[in-house]
Amino acid sequence: MILEIVLFLSLVLVLRHWLTRPKGLPPGPLGYPIFGSGMALNMKQVMNYQKKYGDVFTLEIFGMKVLYICDYKLMKDALGRTEFSDRPNLEGFHFMTEGMEAGVIMSNGRRWVNARRFLLRNLRDLGMGKSRLDEAIIHEARCLVEDFQRYAGKPSKFPESINIAVLNVVWQMVASRRYDLYDEEVCDFIKIMKTLQEETMGFFIVETCPILKKILPKFVINKVFGMEVLDKTVVAAKKLFGKTIEARKAEMDVNHAENVIDEYLIQMNDKTDIAEFFSEVDLMRVIFDLFAAGFDTTSNMLRWMILYAAKYPDVQKRVQEQIDEVVPRGEFPTNQHKPQLPLLEAFIHEVLRMSSLIPFGVFHATGADTHLAGYLVPKGSFVFGVPGFSHQDPRYWESPQEFRIERFLDEEGKFISQKEGFAPFMIGKRSCLGESLARMELSIFSAALFQNFTFSPLEGREIDLTSQNVPLSNFAKEQDFLISVRN
Repeated sequence: MILEIVLFLSLVLVLRHWLTRPKGLPPGPLGYPIFGSGMALNMKQVMNYQKKYGDVFTLEIFGMKVLYICDYKLMKDALGRTEFSDRPNLEGFHFMTEGMEAGVIMSNGRRWVNARRFLLRNLRDLGMGKSRLDEAIIHEARCLVEDFQRYAGKPSKFPESINIAVLNVVWQMVASRRYDLYDEEVCDFIKIMKTLQEETMGFFIVETCPILKKILPKFVINKVFGMEVLDKTVVAAKKLFGKTIEARKAEMDVNHAENVIDEYLIQMNDKTDIAEFFSEVDLMRVIFDLFAAGFDTTSNMLRWMILYAAKYPDVQKRVQEQIDEVVPRGEFPTNQHKPQLPLLEAFIHEVLRMSSLIPFGVFHATGADTHLAGYLVPKGSFVFGVPGFSHQDPRYWESPQEFRIERFLDEEGKFISQKEGFAPFMIGKRSCLGESLARMELSIFSAALFQNFTFSPLEGREIDLTSQNVPLSNFAKEQDFLISVRN
C-alpha cells in the first residue's frame, strides 16, 4: 500500500511538472521534478538534440532552464541583445570574494559595464592590439624558442613554459612585471587552476542544486564533488595577487600609471565615476580574471597549433616556407609581417575552428523574459551560444570535419579574416575582452615556433586530436611528439 501511494504521488508530481511548464518555450525533452532532463556537455550530445529539436532547444537541470543556441545567426542575434548579456546569479561563481559579485567575467549590470569599459580602455592604452606591444611578445617568443630547444631531438610533451610565456605578455600590462618561465609559485598556481577546470561539473551541480549544501556535510561535498579545490584556489590566489598589489602600491607613481593595477588604484582613490564599484576585493577578482584569461586560452591554442602542424606535415611545410620567404633568418616574426603570411593566418584560423577550444562559450543568463526565434526564454534561464556547433555546421562549412586552411584563403591566396559561422572568441556584448591581444600572440608565437622548429609524431605513432575530458572545454591532450630544430 505504501509503495502504491509513493508511486501515485510521484506520478502526480511528474504530471504537475509537465502541465505547469510555461507555454511557448523552445522544444526539448520533458524533464522530471528536481532532476530535470540533464545537460548536454559535449558536442555529440548537442548534435543529437539539435537534430531532434532544431537550432534552439531547452534542457532542464535541478529546476533551471538551459537554452542552447546552435545556429550562428541566431547566436549573433541573441548575444548582441541586452536581455541575454547577464551571467547566472550563483553565489559559488564568486568564490574568490566570499559570494560578493566582483570582477569582470562573472559580474552583471553597471558593475560589469564599468569594469569592462575600464579594462578595454586601459589595455588598449597599454598596447593591446597595437604594434608597440610587439617588443614584449617577441621577447617572450624568443624565451620560448630558447626553452623549446632544450626538448629538441627527443620525445617530448608540451613544455610548461608555454603557460608563463603567454601570461607574461598580459601580465606586463597588468602589473609591469614578468615571471621566469618556470617560476615555482606561478606554476603551482596554474596547476591548481587546471584542477579547478577539471572539477567544473561537480562545482556546477553543487551550485545549481543548493539543497546539497543543506543536507550534506561540507567534507562530503568536498570529497564527492571536488569542492576543496576552491579553498586551495582562494588561498593561493590571495597570496600571489596580494603580493602583486602591495608591490604596485609601493612602486607606483600616482601621477603616472604604468599598468592596469596602478590605474585601478588611482581611480579607486580618486572616486571617479567609473570606479563606482571599485575596491581592493574587486581588484583581487579583476586580477584573477585577467590571470586566468591571460594564460589559459592562448596557451591551449598554441598546443593545438603544434598538434595540427604535426598531424598535417605538408601544411606545416607550406607555412614554414612562406615564413622563410618573408622573415630573414636570424630575425623574429613581428605583427608587421602578418599581412605577408596569409598561410599562417589561415592555418591559425582553421585550427581555431577545428579545435573550438571553448565550444559552449561562457554561459550567459537572461535578465528578463524575452523571445528568440519565436520562443519564450524566461528570465533567469542559462544560455549557451554554441560556437562549437556552428564551427561544424555544414550550412557554413563544406565538409566541416576536414582540416582545410584554404577555407580562409581567397582565389589569390589572400587571407579572409571574416567568415560566417566563425566565432572562436564569441560574439555580442560579452565577446572576449582580450581578442585583439590573443590574435597578436597567436600570430607571433606560432610564427616564431614554426620558423625555428618542425613538429612531428613519434615513429609509428599517430597524433591524437581528440580533446581532454574536461567539461565544457576542448583542451589538447598531453602526448609525446618530436621537436626538431630547423636549419
